[in-house]
Formats: sequence, C-alpha cells, structure tokens
Amino acid sequence: MELNARTRILFYTLQPFVGQGLASVLKSRQDFDLVGCDDDFATTVAHLLSDPPDIVLIYISPGISLARLRELRSANRHTTIVLWGTALSSEFVFQAMQAGIRGWLPDDTSTAALLAALCRIAKGELSFEPAVLEAALSQKRVVLSKRESQLVALVAQGLKNKEIAYSSGLTPGTVKCYLNRIFKKLNVDDRLDLALYGLKNMFGGQIGSGPSRERLAERDLVCPRALPLRSRESLAVRLLN
Repeated sequence: MELNARTRILFYTLQPFVGQGLASVLKSRQDFDLVGCDDDFATTVAHLLSDPPDIVLIYISPGISLARLRELRSANRHTTIVLWGTALSSEFVFQAMQAGIRGWLPDDTSTAALLAALCRIAKGELSFEPAVLEAALSQKRVVLSKRESQLVALVAQGLKNKEIAYSSGLTPGTVKCYLNRIFKKLNVDDRLDLALYGLKNMFGGQIGSGPSRERLAERDLVCPRALPLRSRESLAVRLLN
C-alpha cells in the first residue's frame, strides 16, 4: 500500500468507547483520517466493497475468526487488515498472516506505540511484536489424526478417560497416551485448554459428536480464549465433575 497524504482508516469494534478513544487520538493527526467506526461486521465488509479504506483496524471480539478475516481480504485485497486486542496464540497469528493480516496490536498498546505502528503499516511494513512474529513464523499447522480429533471432541464434551475409553473402544491407558501426545502437539497445558481448543478451533464454539477428519479440515481456527468468562467457567465445572 502506498503512503497517501492522509491514510484512511476504518475501525471495527463492539465497544463504542474504544472507537471514541481512537477517534479522539486521530482527530489531531494530519496523516490519518478515521473514515468510520462500525459495530456490524457486514457493514465493514460493505465499506470495503464500496469505499475501501487504506487500513481496516479490527478490534478482536468473540466473533472474529479466520473465515471472517478472509472475507475482509476477499472484499478488497488492497486494504491492509490489522488486529487489535486480546492476546493471540502463535498458531492463530501464523494463520492470520497467511490470510493477509499485516499487524497485531496488543490490548495494552500505548497511544504512541499505536500511532507508530499505524505509520509503519501505512508504509507497507508489518507490525507484530518480535517474539510473536518469531513464534508465528516457526509455527507449523497442526493436523490431528481422525482418532486424535475424536478424542478432542470427547474431551470437549466433558468425558473422563474411562468414559472416553468406553466410547472409543480403547483402554484408559491408551487414551492417556493419546491425550499426552495431543497436549504436546497442540501446546496446551490441561484438559480445560484442550476442551476450549476443541470448542473454538474445531467446532466453532459448539460441542459436536465426533465430526469426520474431512469436515474438521474445513473448520476455521477462531480467536483463542474468546469464549466469555462464564462459558469458560461452566466448561471447567463440567470437566471437573
């Protein structure tokens, strides 16, 4: 993207006060023009089709997935897409970069750092924290086998090892070995994180009943840890009971 006299920015957020804050910050700048602040994703896509900005800044919310980011990218490939907000896993960042994302700004980014990042992005540069970028670039896409996918689905339903063994025709010891392997492959620490991974990354937030590997391959990775706190707590209770 070429650097224009005024870089046109479109902002998507479900939090009006965040949009007001950004508008206040950019109001006095001569190099940026905030052309809109949307709280409806379809409206943002329509803006990219009808009057594309130079940058679309997406404040991360539970509904933001790779599928939606690709939808933005398809609407106008000349608009630079940047994410802002909650912490992202290196796997999500890696796949988001493949989908055309050119920057991620953490939630605690200062005003000065935000403006500096927008300036770099306007010049066509990337804007990721070095550690995040390094981890993302070294990330390999995780592919689960049909059996591994089945076990993740059962963990997401709150089943214990003995119940999983009974359901899948395995011994409890074999289930334990499989889960330890899956923990390492997905880089998750415990059953709760594995269940959340299954819910968000494989089933779009809905507990399924063991979809096939082919169907799983079509699922899009969704922003990790985007489940509301109450949903995360209720899942933890189900796993512990």
